[in-house]
Amino acid sequence: MTDARAYLVDVERTDGRVAVEVRAEGRRHTATVERLHQPELQAHIPIGTRDRQHLWMTVDDLPAILRPGAGRWSRFSYRVVVEHDGRQYVYRPRTAESSRLQRDGFAVGDFTIAESGKVKATLVESAGPLDAAIGYALAAAFGAGAEFFLVALLEHPAL
Repeated sequence: MTDARAYLVDVERTDGRVAVEVRAEGRRHTATVERLHQPELQAHIPIGTRDRQHLWMTVDDLPAILRPGAGRWSRFSYRVVVEHDGRQYVYRPRTAESSRLQRDGFAVGDFTIAESGKVKATLVESAGPLDAAIGYALAAAFGAGAEFFLVALLEHPAL
């Protein structure tokens, strides 16, 4: 894996919207995740909700199918599936601090969130700017990583 410095990446976050633009090799790709309507907001989710009826995603200005998991106790529940242009992207926790993006079952890269809130990526060599745009958007919208069930349970004994 390599870091994403070969790409120029702009991540814009506003209340309820994440917009990413990735430029490289004379190409430009965008990915946007937006919160729609007025869902009950969850403070631990950067975009505010994981409820798919309140979320909309576009990739290169075309609608994408976005299916986030509920994000409860298991790591599996934190996965997010995106379908775009005949490809399936799966973004899911890899460790407590990082998540991995896969395209059609193959690793694209790992994403973390620095203490400053900046998204950091380590991409495989075959990852293109479109893959990077989708990964950055998902990381900025949903965060990265998840604790194991037992750790989460021990940290929140009242639940």
